Amino acid sequence: MDIFDDNRAGELLDRLRGAKRIVLTAHRGPDGDAVGSTLAMWNHFKDLGIASTVVLPDAFPEFLNWMYGKSEIVLHSEEPNRAEELVRGSDVLFIQDYNDSSRVGGLQSALESTEAYTVMIDHHQNPSDFVDLMFSDDTSSSTCELVYRLIERWGHAKDISVNTASCIYCGIVTDTGSFRFPSSSPKTLRIAAALCETGMDHSEIQTRVYDNNRVEQLKLVGYAISSKLIVYPEFRAAIISLSAEELKRFSYRKGDTEGLVNTALSIEGVNFAAFIHESSDRVKMSFRSVGSFSVSQFSASHFGGGGHHNAAGGASFDSLEDVHQKIVDLLPEYAADLDYSDK
Repeated sequence: MDIFDDNRAGELLDRLRGAKRIVLTAHRGPDGDAVGSTLAMWNHFKDLGIASTVVLPDAFPEFLNWMYGKSEIVLHSEEPNRAEELVRGSDVLFIQDYNDSSRVGGLQSALESTEAYTVMIDHHQNPSDFVDLMFSDDTSSSTCELVYRLIERWGHAKDISVNTASCIYCGIVTDTGSFRFPSSSPKTLRIAAALCETGMDHSEIQTRVYDNNRVEQLKLVGYAISSKLIVYPEFRAAIISLSAEELKRFSYRKGDTEGLVNTALSIEGVNFAAFIHESSDRVKMSFRSVGSFSVSQFSASHFGGGGHHNAAGGASFDSLEDVHQKIVDLLPEYAADLDYSDK
């Protein structure tokens, strides 16, 4: 059964039309799907004459700065008091592209103390039951795909504006690797076609997302591949690690290492890849796999993370060296599970 087949979507729209303060949130370290899904809803609500506010935990990569409405986003990292007041004072609060309150960083306390009617729209596995209304589908390519399906359920698909379509398309493109990942279903491609029919320029979006590299960014990627990539052929695995000093050396900006873990995964014979790097207060991890190996289970078991079967993340307060060594030490345990050929 489709998650939007019952009456809940229509009842939600009725509630939104009478709401005084609607707030849309996404996870810490927002990516294309997080920013795209919240701004898509913001734009569609705007077209319906419904006011809303996007509140994000922290900044997003510069290659997403073109989306309409981005200047209206409230960042908790820059305006903590205002962001928390908006979340606590909302009467409808959207939980988009995350399924556990721990994913919103400094906004967690405000989120957990609000009396708002909470609505989850998400596509990650194993959602926590902390909301009033849940639209969760881990078979969906992206949260943006779910946003389109919700708008479609409302009967508004033919009225989607170019601004809304562009945001939805961006989230789908970035979460599917430009439709390369197995999560891209026939439904995903039909939605992409429908978005193009709004007059949205899909080629321009691809250019804005993927063809705006800085020289320092390319040098960082080159350094990471040439000097920091370690392949473990006996385990069909590859790891890239970058320290804070190395990132600083190349004038790192958020988003500069986007897709680096997929480059490691693209190596012939590699079924599991990890990219780990130091951030301001922790070591962040991105895991990718092809085929049957679940990086979501791997991350959840050892690093308190999660995500999707073939794409997951995690974090640790241990040192970069200790995290790297822990992953290496775990590889023999998973040697049999990683011993297959899907490429």
